[in-house]
Amino acid sequence: MVFVYFIFLGNTALQAQQNCNCNEASQQLFDVLNTNNDSTAVVKYITTLKMSKNKICQVNAMTFEVDFWATRRRLDKVLSLIETQEKIINALNCKNELSIHTYLNYLRYYKAKEDFENISLYAFKALENAETQANTDSELKAIKYLVYLFTRQNQDDKNWAYIKRGEKIILTSSDNYYTALNYNWLAFEYENKYTQTQRKTLLDSALIFATKAKLMGAKYQNYEQLTASYRVFESVAYHRNNLKKAVAYMDTALNYAKKIKIPTNLASMYLAKAWDLVDLKENTKAIATMDTSILYAEKFNHGTIASIGIYSEGVQIYEQAGNLPKAFASLKTYEHLKDSLFKVQRSEKINELEQKYNKAKNEKTIKELAQQRSIYLLVALAGILGVVIIAFYLRQQSLKHKKDILETEQRLNRARMNPHFFFNALTTLQKFALRENDGQALASNLSKFSNIMRETLESTYKEYVTVEQEIEFLNEYLEVQKIRFPKTFSYEVVANNDIEIDDVLIPSMIIQPFVENSIEHGFVGIDYAGKISVIFSAENQELLIKIEDNGKGLSTTIKEENEHISRASQIIKDRIYLLNIKLKTKAGFSIANAESGQGVVVKIHLPLLYKSESNI
Repeated sequence: MVFVYFIFLGNTALQAQQNCNCNEASQQLFDVLNTNNDSTAVVKYITTLKMSKNKICQVNAMTFEVDFWATRRRLDKVLSLIETQEKIINALNCKNELSIHTYLNYLRYYKAKEDFENISLYAFKALENAETQANTDSELKAIKYLVYLFTRQNQDDKNWAYIKRGEKIILTSSDNYYTALNYNWLAFEYENKYTQTQRKTLLDSALIFATKAKLMGAKYQNYEQLTASYRVFESVAYHRNNLKKAVAYMDTALNYAKKIKIPTNLASMYLAKAWDLVDLKENTKAIATMDTSILYAEKFNHGTIASIGIYSEGVQIYEQAGNLPKAFASLKTYEHLKDSLFKVQRSEKINELEQKYNKAKNEKTIKELAQQRSIYLLVALAGILGVVIIAFYLRQQSLKHKKDILETEQRLNRARMNPHFFFNALTTLQKFALRENDGQALASNLSKFSNIMRETLESTYKEYVTVEQEIEFLNEYLEVQKIRFPKTFSYEVVANNDIEIDDVLIPSMIIQPFVENSIEHGFVGIDYAGKISVIFSAENQELLIKIEDNGKGLSTTIKEENEHISRASQIIKDRIYLLNIKLKTKAGFSIANAESGQGVVVKIHLPLLYKSESNI
């Protein structure tokens, strides 16, 4: 079965290198894989390894058995097997080489429990072990768990960094039985990234990886991966609004899924098809397909978080398809399952605490507890009092710090862009439409204006942008300003070759206030053509941004212009304050008259942050 090769292939090579291997676990494994997912052959193979006198073979057998029971949601058996396996490994000379087994098995268990704290703990342990042993197969498995962890915690930047790291491993590995699984993993992650960013190139990449997975799945008659490939095809077609093709792809995926011995994903597949049919307005088919999804959810996923999600979306599908009685019934089942699951989780937590208590109680006698009770009580009370005092002080400091940051962020959001600009720009575009009567030019200018508005609004929750995105934004902003002030100024926005503009990050909306100041105030009353230049460069391991104009300069500005300079300065002070607090850097800026006597020069120096390496 699929879980056999996923766990084992990477470990065989490692154990052979260390003379820490299982002779029975070589050619037999490939014989099992070639039985076309025959569960009987898998059970027989596991039994053979468990009966071996070789402890390494027993360790392998337990790893296979963990996946066997995890697929069937028998988590009690899974945990017992892992703990037994861990004891065996700790008694062997090959402990360091074999610990990857228990790390990955614990990850499988805690993922099923959705215990993110322990997923984080064991994923980093597994990654460190794999790197030490130079085991890229295990490294990739650990990376996949980290991607899952950061995805669930909405940490998209960390998520994407590990996806790209996993991609490098996959693309440099030789093709084998489990290559299809890795390509499908990449395809799903790229499709998921598209749903977050709407970047169409991500769908193209997802399609390429899914196609490669399909070819490898067909080569090895791997129905699980063929199913997964067509699910990606369906998702891409759905995103491109080709709903009929999406339905056809899902039908193909379902045909392959039904050839799998335990097709646990049928419920979610029929759910996706139901959404396709609802959007096609084929309501009768959508209702029937949703019925089938619920049928499989009850059969394979009953009482799990996955089944709760099926019923939750079933409410929406039945309602949109016009069957309100079924929508109401699905809602009732959803509420019941949600309450039941939370009750089970509370019960499990109580049992866990009770077991810990009994274990601690058995470690000491009644007499020892009685003699030390008074001392412990006094120490505990003093400790609790001290902790409370320290916690109260730290909390007050933390609240004050958070209040300062919140006030700064609110001040920034209010000052993203001068609201007068939007009014004046729209008035100018209106005059342009009446004067020029050029529909194409008007449409182009409106497009630039709408892009500026969108970027300004999005910047309220997007802390950083790439230099490339900032250059595009400034060019569009300056083009709109040139419509308002024709023949008043020229501009250039460039980056030196030592800057990777699509990878280097800067705080959003940090440059625009100074550019606006040059146009609105620096060029007022001059009798020559104004010029603005914005140059990005790397200097002393920092990003240097130089903003220069040839306007009146600081010494000639009146009160209103000084206030505008103060506004621009306050914005950058706030942005740099938040940046230095968060990243513990020493970013800064300066404003001065140009040495030539004409204009103002603003220099901003920031830390070099890379999107591909960023943890922010």
